[in-house]
Amino acid sequence: MTQAPKPLLTREIVMRVASAAVLIPVGLGAVALGGVVLKIVTAACGAAAAAEWTRMSTRGTGRPGVWMLYVATALGACAATAVGALGLGPLALVSLGGAAIIFLLARLTGHDAGHMAIGALYVSLPFGAFVWIREAVPDGRAMLFGVLAIVWASDIAAYFAGRGFGGPRLAPRESPNKTWTGAIGAVVCSGLVGLTIARITGADAFHWLTTGVILSVIAQSGDLLESRFKRMFGVKDSSGLVPGHGGVLDRLDALMAAVTAAAVVFWLAPQFAPAISPGAGG
Repeated sequence: MTQAPKPLLTREIVMRVASAAVLIPVGLGAVALGGVVLKIVTAACGAAAAAEWTRMSTRGTGRPGVWMLYVATALGACAATAVGALGLGPLALVSLGGAAIIFLLARLTGHDAGHMAIGALYVSLPFGAFVWIREAVPDGRAMLFGVLAIVWASDIAAYFAGRGFGGPRLAPRESPNKTWTGAIGAVVCSGLVGLTIARITGADAFHWLTTGVILSVIAQSGDLLESRFKRMFGVKDSSGLVPGHGGVLDRLDALMAAVTAAAVVFWLAPQFAPAISPGAGG
């Protein structure tokens, strides 16, 4: 199946740009400042994502005890950001422990325990990993700025290339609006952003080019994963919190996947991670 090109300027795009004009400075400011400010902003995003997951997972059940799941998943996400700077080991323990508690609460209240446990991990690990990269990884602030630039470039390029050129659908069942044209445009644009980062910092160009391409693929996979979750729960958007984008999960799904993957590389295979300093490679 092929998707026809769509108008590039619509009310939806205007809303997206307006939302981005507010949210991007907040995100960049939190990364720049780090510390308590970063944890507060990240915890707020995690708590909102937790509420969205709980809403989708328990939608239409009509069973009691939903408020406990809302509170527990939000607290789990906040706890993950609180311990994120301590390391991925403590982060994993907190996230898994929170998922176990939420699994039991869901069983006790008659909700789908498996979905809630998966959601607890989904909305805690990425946000804790975000804090860990910023606070514990060498050149963490610059690294996060690089990841943000690549993921945002991937998201923007995929959206406009897909709308502008149309083409074969990438994943008709998960996300009918996504096209191969958009996916390829996202990878190309992210690779160029990686090269730009290397040029600005004097780091290894090939390493950052590769990083840009890989992070784009992971980010788009994260986007498709969240689309699959929404289809599984029978909802169009995770919420209406962010005008033009849907919810926090709709807006951050790609970044959550990319940050988690980057954190794993920094932790388990730092020799493969890109560097910010001249002449430093993997």
